Amino acid sequence: MKTILVAVDLTDMDETVIRYAHFLRKHLNLTAVNFVHNIRTYDIDEAIKDLLGKKDIKTIIQKNLRTKISRLFKEDNTYTLDILQHENTEYSLKNLAEQNNINTIVLGFKPKDSGTAAMSQKLIRIFKGDVILVPTAAPLRWNRILVPTDLSATFQLIIRKLQLLKGLEPKPEIRILKSFSIPSLFFPFIDIDDNQAIDQTYKHINKQYADIKKKYALNDEYTFVARYQEDQSVVDIIQKESKNFNADLIMMTAKGSNKIATIFIGSTINELINTNPFQVIYILK
Repeated sequence: MKTILVAVDLTDMDETVIRYAHFLRKHLNLTAVNFVHNIRTYDIDEAIKDLLGKKDIKTIIQKNLRTKISRLFKEDNTYTLDILQHENTEYSLKNLAEQNNINTIVLGFKPKDSGTAAMSQKLIRIFKGDVILVPTAAPLRWNRILVPTDLSATFQLIIRKLQLLKGLEPKPEIRILKSFSIPSLFFPFIDIDDNQAIDQTYKHINKQYADIKKKYALNDEYTFVARYQEDQSVVDIIQKESKNFNADLIMMTAKGSNKIATIFIGSTINELINTNPFQVIYILK
């Protein structure tokens, strides 16, 4: 990650994503930050057009955003700002990122009642790179990173990314999380009680991680925990573990072990996007 694309939308969330982009530039030693806003012309009310008269809305928006951005990005050469005019914002962001060889897009992570979840889901589906979702109260640090995973083949993506973060100062503490459930329909056919089944599953999962740790030569700086879901969802477990661990960032892949077409994203990511934001989520593709 040398450059990032940061979507701004002229809402209060702009202050959050600009502040977080500034943090990323310093913390990850980025070479450039590319801000972008897409004007969907059909969203502009006719009354507004009449008020503007001959004034160019693109110029007005650009001035507004430069004012916001320059409060933290003091020098013009530390960022770029593109104002686009397309009907589809998701494809605008995707195409601009690909044209400039940018593999990470940063978006504001808004409450589910704001109606932005659909845009995030669509962008994650169509963009081949990574997406970082930033909530309003995002901490400006990467000291503790929680990594929910099903330990499937996609875990390799996370391992590669974590290797790239080894040089960060301070060195982040990494906790790898595997949640699991045992469908109750199996119990009538298994000659053990619930507690035995859970204990045996814990042992199996810990051996699974031990094998992965050996395969990829992971050292002891990564801690691993397995959590039984009981009547909770995977997202419930992630939220609880994030709070207990005091995580600054949640890093996970867009899909788990299900071998489905790349146009789909995992059910856990879908559910996370549709919850009220509680943490920064870094989604790897």
